[in-house]
Amino acid sequence: MKIKELIEKIQNQPRRNRLLILWCSTVLLMAIIVGIWFLSFHQTIEEAKSKKSSSEGFPSLFESIKKDFSVFKQVFGASIRQQINNIQIQNPAQTNETQQQQ
Repeated sequence: MKIKELIEKIQNQPRRNRLLILWCSTVLLMAIIVGIWFLSFHQTIEEAKSKKSSSEGFPSLFESIKKDFSVFKQVFGASIRQQINNIQIQNPAQTNETQQQQ
């Protein structure tokens, strides 16, 4: 049976039968789509689990952020100390006066 003939046959059915065919085909197609999605989702989860077990040497996100923050703190502290040293080199008289007053 050709598709055109099938469509004409469905169009000639009473309204109730056409609605029944519509909803049955919709439910069937959605079941197929959800089934495919579920299988691919299950496979994605399995791949993620195997990837996680093989990459246990990598730090977690929190550990990575903590490490980056400590490096930033060290670099920022060194930069501030360098700036203070530069100011002291440029104005040694003022620095000596403030140290003597204390």
